[in-house]
Amino acid sequence: MHRILALLGHSTRLVIYQRLARTPGTAGELAGNLPVSRTAIVQHLKLLEKAGLVGAAAVGRRRVYRCQPEFLQPLAQWLSRHMMGT
Repeated sequence: MHRILALLGHSTRLVIYQRLARTPGTAGELAGNLPVSRTAIVQHLKLLEKAGLVGAAAVGRRRVYRCQPEFLQPLAQWLSRHMMGT
């Protein structure tokens, strides 16, 4: 859970995850809408993919990324337990 918080605590990775939650996309599509290079986007996507937060599928020569919200379940459960009574 701490790893998820650390990963999504980075503003660029959070924006990437939020955009992929709305619609799947490629690194190039994400880079076209963010003030960072495509290379930086790819590095962020690799971290998110390694943690299981996003998945990728090959479509021709491109990799299309999409969020995998089920990997946020431990965080949702933790928040639920710790927000009770506040």
